[in-house]
Amino acid sequence: MDAAHDRPARGYEAVLFDLDGVVTRTADVHAAAWKALFDDFLREHARREGKPFQPFEHGDYLAFVDGKPRYEGVRGFLASRGIVLPDGAPDDEPGAWTVHGLGLRKDVLFLERLRDEGVEVFGEAVALIKTLRAAGVKTAVVTSSRNGREVLHVAGLEPLFDVRLDGLDAAVLHLRGKPFPDPFLKAAELLGVAPARAIVVEDSLPGVESARRGGFGLVVGLDHGGTADALADHGADLVVGSLGGLDVDRLAQAVATRRAARRAARLAWQVEQEGFDPAREHAMESLFAVGNGYLGVRGSPDRPLPGSQGDLFVAGIYDRKHLPRPYSEQEFLGDGRDDNLYSELVSMPFPFRVSVEVDGCVLEVGGPHMRQYQRRLDLRRAELHGAVSFDVGAGRRVEIRTRRCASQADLHLVLQEVRVCLANHSGELAVDFSLADPELAARHPHLTAAGVEEIDGVEVHVFRTLASGFVIALASRAMRIGEDRAAVRWRGSASIGETRRFLRCTAIYTSRDTDDPRKAAVDHVRAIGPEAIDAAFREHAERWAGIWDAADIRIPGSPATEQALRFNACHLTSAADRDPRISVGGRALTGRAYEGHIFWDVEMFKLPFYLYTAPDVARCLLLYRHHTLDGARRRAREFGNRGAFYAWESTVTGDDVTPRAIRLKTTGKVIPIFTGTQQIHITADVAHAVWRYWEATRDEVFLRDVGLEILIETARYWASRVVRGPRGWHIRGVVGPDEYHHGVDDNAYTNWMARDNVEKAIEALRWAESRYARERAALAERLRLEPAEVEQWSDVTAELYCPGPDARGVIEQFEGFFDLPRYPLPAEERFRAPISRLFEWDEINRLQVIKQADVLMLLHVFPDAFPRDIVEANYRYYEPLTDHGSSLSPGIHAAIAARLGLREDAERYWRESLWLDLSNSMSNSALGIHPACMGATWQALVFGFLGVRFDEEGPVVDPDAAARLPEDWHGVSTTLAWRGRRHRVHAGREVAP
Repeated sequence: MDAAHDRPARGYEAVLFDLDGVVTRTADVHAAAWKALFDDFLREHARREGKPFQPFEHGDYLAFVDGKPRYEGVRGFLASRGIVLPDGAPDDEPGAWTVHGLGLRKDVLFLERLRDEGVEVFGEAVALIKTLRAAGVKTAVVTSSRNGREVLHVAGLEPLFDVRLDGLDAAVLHLRGKPFPDPFLKAAELLGVAPARAIVVEDSLPGVESARRGGFGLVVGLDHGGTADALADHGADLVVGSLGGLDVDRLAQAVATRRAARRAARLAWQVEQEGFDPAREHAMESLFAVGNGYLGVRGSPDRPLPGSQGDLFVAGIYDRKHLPRPYSEQEFLGDGRDDNLYSELVSMPFPFRVSVEVDGCVLEVGGPHMRQYQRRLDLRRAELHGAVSFDVGAGRRVEIRTRRCASQADLHLVLQEVRVCLANHSGELAVDFSLADPELAARHPHLTAAGVEEIDGVEVHVFRTLASGFVIALASRAMRIGEDRAAVRWRGSASIGETRRFLRCTAIYTSRDTDDPRKAAVDHVRAIGPEAIDAAFREHAERWAGIWDAADIRIPGSPATEQALRFNACHLTSAADRDPRISVGGRALTGRAYEGHIFWDVEMFKLPFYLYTAPDVARCLLLYRHHTLDGARRRAREFGNRGAFYAWESTVTGDDVTPRAIRLKTTGKVIPIFTGTQQIHITADVAHAVWRYWEATRDEVFLRDVGLEILIETARYWASRVVRGPRGWHIRGVVGPDEYHHGVDDNAYTNWMARDNVEKAIEALRWAESRYARERAALAERLRLEPAEVEQWSDVTAELYCPGPDARGVIEQFEGFFDLPRYPLPAEERFRAPISRLFEWDEINRLQVIKQADVLMLLHVFPDAFPRDIVEANYRYYEPLTDHGSSLSPGIHAAIAARLGLREDAERYWRESLWLDLSNSMSNSALGIHPACMGATWQALVFGFLGVRFDEEGPVVDPDAAARLPEDWHGVSTTLAWRGRRHRVHAGREVAP
C-alpha cells in the first residue's frame, strides 16, 4: 500500500515541530545571550540609579523569557524589576535603551555565539522526522525565534521541512505569538493540512497551550525533566521524555486514542434526545429546561404541542393555589387551601414560541411531516439546541435548527436563534414569532391578560396574577439577519439551499423588579439589535465558562459520570438567583411539583454545592431566611413558642404553605400531612447552614448583621419548645427526616440539631461580644435578649436528651422505634415506594420502615462526632429498613457507605442518585427535576468518596480516598472555595488531568 493511500487510515497528514528544545538545543545559547544582554543593561541601570547591581538569573530566563516572543520577553523581565522603557521602533540601534533596542542587541549576541559555537541537534528528533517524511507525512518547523532560519542553516536541517516559519515570518504576517495558536495554524495552512489532521510537538508550556487552542489532532509534550504534569495541565495529549520512542504507527495510535477521548469529552458536555416520544415529553421538558435563577423555561419544542407544559417561571411570583393542579405527583391534589395569596408558583406563557410554515404547510414536532428530531442541551453553555427535519410533500425537505438560553449575563433576558433552510427546493416561507397563547386560561390559570400590543415590531404582553396582584411583562423583538427591522411575523420567498436566520430576544420584568414592568421590558429589547443578540449569546457563554472554572468535576476514565455531574451542576446553577428575597424551590424553576415551595433541602442538600463553588449564592440563600424571619416569628407565636420557627414549606413571606392533607385524584381519598406542624428540625437546619457558611467564609459582616439574629431567634424557639422529662429536656411530637413516622418523641436527628443550634447561638454571642460589642448590645436590646435567657440556653444544651449508641452501637431513631415490628421490605419496593404507603399511613407509623436517611442523616451532618464502628453499626441497622421513597435518600446512603469503604453499596446508591433524573427512575421528573438529589449526589462525591474535611488552610482529602473510587475512575479533580480562596482537590490512581 503506498503512503498516499495510507494517510486516511493513519489519521494525520503532518507533524509540526517546535525548534528549540525539540529539534535543536539552543536554549543554552539563548540563555547566555539573554544574560549577557541584561547583565550589561542592569549594571549600567544600577550605576545610573545609584543602586546595587542585581544580575539576571536563570530563574528570570525561565519565568519571563523562555518560549516567548523576543520583545515580550524584554518587557516581561523589565516589568519584574520595576523598569519601564519606551518600545522604540524596529530600526532602533541594537543596544538602545528601548524594548526594540534591547531585543535587537540580544539577536546580535545570539548570532555571535551561534556562529562561534554551532548548534547541538537532537538525533532522535532528526531520525523521527526522516521516518515521517519517508512515510509521506509532511513536516514543518515553527519557532518564535527570529533567528530560526539561521539555526536551521547552521545545523544543516533545512531540507527536512516542507514549511519553515520563524519569528521574522510571524512579524511580517502579523501573527500573534504563543500562547496564541496563530503560527501553528499558519504553518498548517501552508502545508495544506487541516489542524485536526496535524500533530504538534512542543516542549514549552506556552507552546503546548497554543497547540491546544489551535485544535490540532494531537499535541505531544516533550518533557526534559520535571514538567510532565504541567505539560499535561496545559493541554498535551501525550507526554514523552524522548522522541526516540515515537514512530509513524505510535503517533497514529495516539491520534486515534485522542480522537476517541475528545469525542467522549464532547459527549460529556451535552445531553441529547434522538427522536420524539409523546409519552416522555413532559419529562423531557424538565430535563431540557433552561434558567438563570431569576427565571426558568421548560424545554418544550419551539411550537408547543397540545398538552405541553411549556411553562415560564419567574422566581418569587406566586399566587393562590389552583386546586386542579397536582401537588408533588400527578396523583396528589391539594387540600383546598385558599387563604394564602402566595402559595403556588405561577406558570407563564412560553417565551420561545415560534410557528413555521412552508408553502402553507405548518411544521410541528410530532406532526405528519416530521422526519427527524433532536434536542441537545449544551452543558458547557447551558444552551438548548434543536434540529428538526420535515418532508412537506414530493420529497421537499425543510431543516429547522434552533438554540435558546436564559442569559446568565442579563437575567431578565432570554435569547433565541432560528435557522430555516429549504434544503432541496424553493418556496414561500412564513415565520410567526407571536407569544400569544390561545389556551392561556387553561395553561396558566393564575393569570389574567392585562394588555397585548405591537410597537414597531416589538410584541408586548402584560399579565396580572389573580389573587396576589403581581404584574408581569414580556416584550419580544425578533429580527431576520439581512434586514434592519424587527417584525412579529415574517413572510417571503426562500431559495433552494438558502438558510434564513432569525434572532429574537425577550425581556421579562415583574412588579417585584420595577414599578413599570411593561416599560422596562420594552426599553430593554428596543436597545438590542441582531449584533447585540449574538454578543449576548457570547456574554452568556463567557459567564458559564467562569461558572465551570469553579464548579466542574473531572473524572478521567468515566465521561458518562462527568456528563451526569455536569447536568446536575448546570441545573443547580440555573436554579439559583442572587436575590435575597427568594430561594430555590423543591423542583427549582423547571416544573410545577411542590408548587415552588422552599424546604429544608435548600440548607441541608443544595447549599453545600453553592457554598463551596459559588459562596455569594449561598449567602443570598441564607439572606432569604433572614428576609423571611418575621414569618418564622409569626409561626412560633402561632404555636405558643418564642423566637423563630421556620415553615416547613414557605414562599416569599416565610409563612407556612404546607398542605394539611392531599387528596388522591383517582379515588378522592384524603391523606393527612403532618410535616407542616411537626417537621420542626428545619429551624435547626437553617441555623446549621448559617454556621457552616460562617466557617467556610469568615464573612464577619454576614454573621454580625444576619447570622447572629437568626441564631438567637432559632435558639429561643428551641428553648421554648423543649419540655422537662425524666432524662432532662425533651422534644415531643415531631416528624424527623423520615416522614413515615409522626408524633414521635426525641427524634435523634432533631434533638442533636437543636442542641447544636443553641450551642452555636451562644458561641456567636461570645464572638460578637469580643468583636462587635456595640452592635451586639444594640441587637440584644432590639430583641430584648437578657443574660438570664442565655443562661437558660446553656442549661438546654447541657441537659437536652440526645440519643446515643446502645450496646450494639445503634442510635434509636426516636423513642420506642426499637420496639416497633419490623417490616419485610421487598426488593422491588426500594427506590419506588408504592403509593399504598400513603394509604396505610397510620399502619406504617407503627412499623420499622423508613422513607429516607434519618439517623444516617445525623451521621452525615456530624461526620466527626462518631467513630467508624458506630457509623457502620447504624448503617447496617438502618439501611435494610429504608425504601428510599424520597430522592434525598440515595445520596446520603452513598456518602456513608463510601466513608465506610463499602464500595458495592456506595456505587449502587451513587448511581441511583446520580442518574435519578436522566433515567427518570422515580417516574416523576415530568413535574420538574430534583435539585436536592443533585446536591446530595455532589455531597456524596465530595464528602463521601473523597472524604473531604476542612482545616484552617482549606480542604483536605482523606488519604484513603483513591482506594474508595469506582474501578473505572482514574481520579477525581475539582476546586473548592474556602475562606476567600479556591483550592484544587484531587484524588486518584494517576496524575490529575
